[in-house]
Amino acid sequence: MKVKEIARSRKLRLQGLSLREIVAKTKYPKSSVSGWIRDISLTNEQIVRLKTNQDKGRAKAANHPNSSKLHWAKIRQQVIDSAKKEIPRHCSLKTLKLIGAALYWAEGYTASRNLFVFANCNARMIQLMMHFLKRVCKVSIEKIKGRVNIHPSLDLKAADKYWSIVSGIPVIKLYKPLLAVSKASKQKRKTLPYGTFRITICDVILCSKIKGWIEGLSFLGG
Repeated sequence: MKVKEIARSRKLRLQGLSLREIVAKTKYPKSSVSGWIRDISLTNEQIVRLKTNQDKGRAKAANHPNSSKLHWAKIRQQVIDSAKKEIPRHCSLKTLKLIGAALYWAEGYTASRNLFVFANCNARMIQLMMHFLKRVCKVSIEKIKGRVNIHPSLDLKAADKYWSIVSGIPVIKLYKPLLAVSKASKQKRKTLPYGTFRITICDVILCSKIKGWIEGLSFLGG
């Protein structure tokens, strides 16, 4: 029996080393060391240390220049950059009409006959919808109302200012922030520091026109 090897392995285990660390230090076979130390329990402090070291090791491996994570991240970014160039920075009003109608079909409130309602947390999407409303629908900024939906613990004034800049609607024209919090948004206080923004327009003609465009879109599939 390999008495010295067993004794050394067990001593290292009692010091809190992991199986991998013991094998690295002693160069003993992993299968053998595993059996020699199987009955030794670690203290809570030692367990915490091992978990911390494992996390550090994973992070170090993930950030290695040759890691699979960075390799695929580079490929994904290349595909994203290439695909982004396929979309023109400017489009015709006809194309913008299709985009706006499709966006409202997917994200807007289509049940009302006279109230246009569109809400989202993405600033670029809000800007695109505002562009659609002003360029295609010819809606004046004075007629467009906005409201922030935000968690009560967050900075309401900062949110109003942020969405005012995004939408182009003056802060003074915004409705009082809506503080009602849904179950889904309770976990998003950090990821949505400015909450979501809702655009509303009371106009039966506008709603009817957009519904017509949506109906037209529905036939594009066949």
